Amino acid sequence: MSSRTTSDGGEVALKKIADLDTLKVEWRQFLDHISRKTQNFMATHLQSCELGACSPDGVLDIVCCKKFSYEELLLDIVVLQKEVSEFYALPLKLRILYDAEKDACTKEKTLFTIFQELADSNEVIRFIIREFGGELVY
Repeated sequence: MSSRTTSDGGEVALKKIADLDTLKVEWRQFLDHISRKTQNFMATHLQSCELGACSPDGVLDIVCCKKFSYEELLLDIVVLQKEVSEFYALPLKLRILYDAEKDACTKEKTLFTIFQELADSNEVIRFIIREFGGELVY
C-alpha cells in the first residue's frame, strides 16, 4: 500500500504516510474494524476523536475532545498503535492529543447551567431577579 522512495541521504521515506486525507477517509472503517475485534471500549473512546495531522515520518496525531477518552487511550497506546499500523498497513507512530477547547464546547449543559446563562444574558430574567428578588429554581 505504501510507496517507498530513497532520499538524497539514502534514507527511506514513505510517501503514503503523509496522505492524511486517505487516512481520514478510512477512519470510520478503522473504527468498525476495531469494534469487530472486540475492542469496543477502545472504539467507543475513538468515536470522540479525529485525525489531526500526519507527519512525513509517520507520526499520526489523534485529537480527543473528551478528557476521559484521552486518558484511556493513552493507557492503551501500544495496542492502538499496533491496530492502526496493521489496518493501514503502514508503520505509523501515534501521538494522542487532548483538545480542551473542543471539550468545553461539547460538554452537555446541566439545567442549572442553562438557567444561570439565561439569568446572565436575558434582560427580562435579570429584571425579575433584581426587582422581585427572584431566584431560578429548577
